[in-house]
Amino acid sequence: MRLKKVTNKRAFTLIEIMITMAMAVIVIFSTGALLLDSQRGWSAMYNRVYGGVVGDAYVARKTFDAVVRKSSIKYERLGDNDVELYYYADPDTSTWLDGYAWFYVTGENEFLVDYGEVDADGNPQEPTSTVTLAHNVTAASFSMAGACVQMTLTLDNGSESLTVMSSPVRHNE
Repeated sequence: MRLKKVTNKRAFTLIEIMITMAMAVIVIFSTGALLLDSQRGWSAMYNRVYGGVVGDAYVARKTFDAVVRKSSIKYERLGDNDVELYYYADPDTSTWLDGYAWFYVTGENEFLVDYGEVDADGNPQEPTSTVTLAHNVTAASFSMAGACVQMTLTLDNGSESLTVMSSPVRHNE
């Protein structure tokens, strides 16, 4: 009996298959980790842009800037955590500072502004309206430097924290 010798046998060995499978598992897990990290990053950025903290900070800063720019440099009242600014309610007809805006933080961590009128003797009357500008305010501070009124407001809702700084200049005398 004669034995045949096989010389060009083509097949995969068990070691080659195991190495290929290990490389495939590494590629699949790497791709999955990349997709998961991208989704987490996108969700975090979406919450930062459209979350309540950013919207509240934008409203608070824009309102503060608008009121400060129309207020007078003649008179203001600066407290520890609040500021009261006086302005001409109607710049064309007002002869004295007949309007005021009082910015303050309540015990419920809300940033509010009270708008009201001032009598001819310069005494502020009861507020005619109160507007809530921001929720989840953890700190607020105000200061003045010349005609500039500075506000530093920190908002924190537990998942996002944001500090807003604004320093508009008063334009009226």
